[in-house]
Amino acid sequence: MSESSNPYQEFFAEVGKLNNHLRWLGDRVHESLGQTAAKRSLLLSLEREGPLTVPEMARERLVSRQIIQTQVNLLMEEGLVEARENPRHRRSKKMALTRKGRDMTEKMLSREAALLEDIGSPLSPTEVRQTSEALSKIRLRIAEGFDMQQD
Repeated sequence: MSESSNPYQEFFAEVGKLNNHLRWLGDRVHESLGQTAAKRSLLLSLEREGPLTVPEMARERLVSRQIIQTQVNLLMEEGLVEARENPRHRRSKKMALTRKGRDMTEKMLSREAALLEDIGSPLSPTEVRQTSEALSKIRLRIAEGFDMQQD
């Protein structure tokens, strides 16, 4: 069976291409702020979820702690995140946004909103919600079917 005849393979290929485009776009949109798609991802996770440890962020992304630690170190040097005590683990600190980090996420989200407004969406808000729900279901099914834990 060719890739083009299997709708799931076509879907996964398109999601992969979209992911690549979004990472590229994120790097370009936030370049003047000194931010990359990787750092943006961590900042927005901390904005949404509150303080997280490096291992928690690594597990969410299915990458090594070392990869996340490198990015967190850069964010700390920029004064965008800070290490806080973790009552559940003495050595694994909780990383949290600083005021400067919250300001940066607001700037980034504002830039992205303006960009999306300029681009326009080929989907209605209802279609976007349905697509998000479908992607979430697929992600959860994959996580259930495989041991998705990383180092």
